[in-house]
Amino acid sequence: MSVLTRWGVRGRISTSIAWNRVKLTRRFSNIQVPFQDDLSGMENDDLNLGDFQHYKESPDVITKKLEFIGESQKSQEKIVNVNSVTNDEVRIDLETVVSLKEPVVFVSKLSNPYINLAIEDYIYHKMPKPEDINVNYNRLMFYVNSPCVVIGKNQNPWKEVNLPLLNSLSIPLVRRRSGGGTVVHDLGNVNYSFMTTKEKFDRFTFANLVTNAVNSIPGSKYSIEVNERGDITTKSSQDGINYKVSGSAYKLSKGKSYHHGTMLLNSRLDILGKLLHRDESKLGIVDASNSIDSVKSKVTNLELTQEQFIQYVSDKFSDLYGTELSTEETQKVSDNDEYDQDELFGLKDFVQANTINRISKIVTVDETTKLPLQVFETAKELKKWSWRFGSTPKFTHELNNEKFGFKIKFHIDKHGHLETFELDFIETENRLLSIEKINESFAFLDMHIKNNKLKYTGSDVAGFITNDIISDWVGQSIDGTI
Repeated sequence: MSVLTRWGVRGRISTSIAWNRVKLTRRFSNIQVPFQDDLSGMENDDLNLGDFQHYKESPDVITKKLEFIGESQKSQEKIVNVNSVTNDEVRIDLETVVSLKEPVVFVSKLSNPYINLAIEDYIYHKMPKPEDINVNYNRLMFYVNSPCVVIGKNQNPWKEVNLPLLNSLSIPLVRRRSGGGTVVHDLGNVNYSFMTTKEKFDRFTFANLVTNAVNSIPGSKYSIEVNERGDITTKSSQDGINYKVSGSAYKLSKGKSYHHGTMLLNSRLDILGKLLHRDESKLGIVDASNSIDSVKSKVTNLELTQEQFIQYVSDKFSDLYGTELSTEETQKVSDNDEYDQDELFGLKDFVQANTINRISKIVTVDETTKLPLQVFETAKELKKWSWRFGSTPKFTHELNNEKFGFKIKFHIDKHGHLETFELDFIETENRLLSIEKINESFAFLDMHIKNNKLKYTGSDVAGFITNDIISDWVGQSIDGTI
């Protein structure tokens, strides 16, 4: 593959991508717009979700979204083959770039969370491992997702997330393939992923790199540090609190490792809190002893731009891991005053006079990038209910209905299916329905799950409860669907 390169800020090499006008037939249309207008004006005011709900993706993303759900293998292969380029235009082939035996920085301009996680997974699995321990083929990836909630591989979404609110706003719930806690992604944060060999993995190494990079940004509002858990926090403020600005998750497999995190820059923290807050009196008590709970922390925004964060972290990455320039190449960088600064994220305000003697190739992934079929297959797997919800370790979910005077405890197996349930009646003088009638309401559900697998969703479970009021209450409590 021929790649046009141009000298960039601080001696880095930026990959120049020419837009090609080939019509793409693959779109992201199967992912719902993050926030459909499902709330009334009153609810918007009560929840302060008005601005957040009407988020719209940029026109260029909307018009070039890639369709990856429901495609046949044949049609997918056909679509991949239309990514040919004419008139000497350059189209980046991700499959070729990830195999480069040198450090590479990837900056995704795509906003679909499933695709970005699939690209991250692809880069991780396809990056080569150096035979010489003194050589590195490290990778660094940045991406910004449209609003979504991302849970760790071993977490329970019913416990971690306010699912009724999430579903009412049509916000995707995504389960990643690494551990760690639950985070909310929106256009106000940047996700980063550092990949290296298993032997060189250290959960503090890259966190310290990010911290040093942010602390070197002129005029930063906060000075940050790494705590004993590996989280990045502000240094103690006037109120004595170290606010968390970035958490971390890790994965080690097949001789490789990665460390990824979400840096809060200008996120809607009020919305973040609402999406992750569960009122147990309304949504029930989830007992998930086999799942990993998130560690609750007070958070804040760094109030930096995405461009600042990406540039300074990329520079630190190049300082430590970039390919060393020869004396002749260093001089060439110093003497070159005609480079296109816009190619490096449009950072005209942050060009620095000095250069460095180490570089990293920077590759932009956008709608023109030729993505391998495997990326779309992974994205399709990540979107399946069986992965997002069905891979949750077994748990119980207990709901309390004071109006009808009973409790119900649902037992859910490790595949996300309702296994059994228990009814427990409470002494009350104002029972709206007799115990006999309540038992009758659940008889059909009991009969069905003894012989069939039933997904633990509000709509599926509520559909087998014969009393409409109880049915709606159960569906709403589980996930907001009835």
